[in-house]
Amino acid sequence: MFLKEFFSRPIEIDQNQKKPTEKLNNNLDDLFWFIIDHDKLHKDYFFPAAKKIKKSKGLSEQEVIELLMPMVVKGCKEYFIQEKMHGKLSKFFPEEMRKEICKKLYDHYFDDIKKDTYKID
Repeated sequence: MFLKEFFSRPIEIDQNQKKPTEKLNNNLDDLFWFIIDHDKLHKDYFFPAAKKIKKSKGLSEQEVIELLMPMVVKGCKEYFIQEKMHGKLSKFFPEEMRKEICKKLYDHYFDDIKKDTYKID
């Protein structure tokens, strides 16, 4: 039985619905917003890191990544569990992706850290 028997015309089925790079970009955005919305991650990881960033006048990109990486790693683990993913964590969230998220977080919060908008004790 062909699909055209149901719909009276043939339907093209796209075999390449999503490319792997699109899927990684979607994971990157989803994970980024998951971390942004996670209050406990901010309390435990972001506030201490932001305090160190604020105190130091000039950090390199690598130093900022090192400060924010524990927050991103914990966020990856919690996102992995929440989304009920199977397999290796590093397969879904490779090191380059985690570094990219650290950079995005720093860019997102740069003005807030500089102005000391957050209550950082």
